Amino acid sequence: MKHAQTALASLCLGLAVLTAPGMAGAQSEPYKVFDTKPVITEGPYLSALSDTAVSVMWMTDAPSHAKLRLYDGDKVREIEPQVDGLVPVGQRHVVTVTGLEPGKHYSYEAIATRVVKLKPYWPDKGLSISCAPATFTTFSPQQAKISFSVVTDTHEDTARIGRLMKMVDWDSTDALLHLGDAFHWVDSEEQVWSKWLRPTVAAMGPGKPLLFARGNHELRGAYARQLAGYVPTPEGTYYYSRAMGPVHLLVLDTAEDKPDDTNVYAQLNRTVPYRESELAWLRGEVTGNRHFAKAPFRVVAMHQADWGWLPDSGAAWTALANQAGVDLVIAGHDHAFSYHAPDKTHAYHTLILGQDQLARVDATDRTLTVKVVSDKGVTAHTLTIPVRR
Repeated sequence: MKHAQTALASLCLGLAVLTAPGMAGAQSEPYKVFDTKPVITEGPYLSALSDTAVSVMWMTDAPSHAKLRLYDGDKVREIEPQVDGLVPVGQRHVVTVTGLEPGKHYSYEAIATRVVKLKPYWPDKGLSISCAPATFTTFSPQQAKISFSVVTDTHEDTARIGRLMKMVDWDSTDALLHLGDAFHWVDSEEQVWSKWLRPTVAAMGPGKPLLFARGNHELRGAYARQLAGYVPTPEGTYYYSRAMGPVHLLVLDTAEDKPDDTNVYAQLNRTVPYRESELAWLRGEVTGNRHFAKAPFRVVAMHQADWGWLPDSGAAWTALANQAGVDLVIAGHDHAFSYHAPDKTHAYHTLILGQDQLARVDATDRTLTVKVVSDKGVTAHTLTIPVRR
């Protein structure tokens, strides 16, 4: 009780200082700024780039607030996030930029300003730091060709990541697509960086985007519920679509590989309603998206080629993919390469990428080619799909 009374008295005193006659000007007194800067320790990198938006993520060594300075020729725009009217303060920073133009080159700087102490009045601040300017190009529905590189199931093996990243032709690839199971399970922020993002971002740099299809192992572990903050999307979901010139790419989340009521999950999973919402979104996408309707190629990227565990074993998803004219499903999960030609069950090509392989997807308005190469440089498969619409 005494502690509560003391706290109440302090609050009343603070309010009195701000409202008492003759003291109204006190609220305009400057806050303290100390000679201390944060250090950008990770990133920045681009996540889930589209034709009109992108999320940019980076880390600092001390609590800070952040913004992005975007350069569009001679135009300069600053984007600062807010959550419920408050500027986020922390060490992980995400700025989502919208209103971009398709197929356009931009430059950006990630900026962080130190927050020394979040006092209720006159918080103590520090100085700002910014990264070196980086450039990127948005996707465009009208671009004549698209190229992206694909990996899967890296499972915390940083040596594997290093080998695969060295195989990517970064000058000619437009994006890196990871098909999930970057982890065995997700336990901590340091694990997210040390076992996946740090070596990946070091190879990508700040100008190539990462696209991510969540794997079943990303739903497991004490930190699984925080993972979305490290692979943010402008849509705020793990599933989304991208208009990439001749390709309409659907990135799906196949969630878990076992039923929700399996005891190993201790009744903490609710993937059934989640997947129902995702399927409803997919129905809307394939029936209402203009780029999907006219794109020469329709590609689904996901972790489990069988759509993950579903009460109907994925029958509704397969039927929708067939009806929608999906050309290619590219997936992982099996840790070994396989290819399945269209048949009476699925009217699309299914390519399952192995754990130590890199797939390169190249598409024009006439052909889509997928070349799969092992980390030893051996070509495992080349698939060429001619346009059919």
